[in-house]
Amino acid sequence: MRTTTTSMLAIAVMAGTAFATGAGDVNGLDDAPRLFNDFSGSNLTLNSNWTAGVGNVSIVENNYGAGGFANKHISFFADAPAGNRVDFDYGDGFDAMMTLQVNGADNVGNLETGFNSDLFGFGLFGVLTANGEIAAFGGTMPFHSFGPGVYNVGDEVMLNMIYTPGAGENMMPASTIEYRYNNLTTGSGWVSSGLVSFGNTEGGWPSAFTQTFGVGAQINSPDAVNGAVDVDFRNITIIPAPASAALLGLAGIAGIRRRR
Repeated sequence: MRTTTTSMLAIAVMAGTAFATGAGDVNGLDDAPRLFNDFSGSNLTLNSNWTAGVGNVSIVENNYGAGGFANKHISFFADAPAGNRVDFDYGDGFDAMMTLQVNGADNVGNLETGFNSDLFGFGLFGVLTANGEIAAFGGTMPFHSFGPGVYNVGDEVMLNMIYTPGAGENMMPASTIEYRYNNLTTGSGWVSSGLVSFGNTEGGWPSAFTQTFGVGAQINSPDAVNGAVDVDFRNITIIPAPASAALLGLAGIAGIRRRR
């Protein structure tokens, strides 16, 4: 865990501001190909760039050959030029958005792609091409499904994830996350999950562990010869988001005590 995140959060709360520092540290991407590498002989091209606060990533993979379960590739939010992946703690509210387009998912059992988290296993908020579902699950991501049949390969879909810290770790109210999507191809408009509360003990991202986020794809059971995927992540942004009213209330109480 980055010690600067904790200290800067303390300064922000003491000042009565609404912003945390996790997302504010992001100014680049750290590519992590083959986190799962059951098809080690595949032909993989992963390209990423980050310019003026906006990222773009493409993943193209084919000719898988013999293998087992899946390949997984992620570009993590990072603090450039050092290339350190940014750690997101309990108080690090953020608003992340991107446009996702699966150009091809040929002869694979399932392509799971979108925003990815890494803590206590990998989490996903994105699309599952096998049934056209848009969903969030895994790791520390609170579960939500928008249901199957809302995404087709080739659709351009905007994904938005807003994390709002709660009153404090192990306190109520818990942190919330809102998942939103907008299928530009079908003209769905913005569809929201509403505020989904965290049910873990900490009531949000645990600060005692290093949690990272990014964009990526997991390719399940690709055909050895004809399996192929082509995914574009465009206009990736992540900015600090306001803290909850409860957390701001604690900051206000602290300010009253100081004035006394």
